[in-house]
Amino acid sequence: MSNYTLSIVTYDRGRDTVTGKIKPHHWAFFLHLPTPLKPGEGSRTGIAHQLRVMPGAFYYPGAEKGADPVTLGPGPVVQELEVGEVDEASLERVEQVLRETPIDKSESSGWNCQSWTLEGLERLRTAKLLHVDYSYLTKEGVRAWLREPE
Repeated sequence: MSNYTLSIVTYDRGRDTVTGKIKPHHWAFFLHLPTPLKPGEGSRTGIAHQLRVMPGAFYYPGAEKGADPVTLGPGPVVQELEVGEVDEASLERVEQVLRETPIDKSESSGWNCQSWTLEGLERLRTAKLLHVDYSYLTKEGVRAWLREPE
């Protein structure tokens, strides 16, 4: 059985048109599948797990198979952080754990896809689905590593 690298990929969402501040980056999980690239191709395929829409209306559509991390998000990739490895036999269980990860439907709570991703990572660890686990990456450590520029 193969192990697949699990990463958190962040995407630029631009700037707020009123304040000019950088919008919080969109975060998604990406499982890298061992798909050989054709000559001249720079993209990779895998399975994405992410929230869709916006605060107050977030939903998890399930595993997005055949995803390409370059074209997956709402803007260009900013960073990618490896957070563990998942065994091929555990792919459906990963989706189940992420489907069971709570989604805050309150529009004004400040909760977003970053919150869901961090909670999902903890739940994947608790379920012992990360065979190579970067457990030294705490929630605070992941947030610091992937933070938006000032």
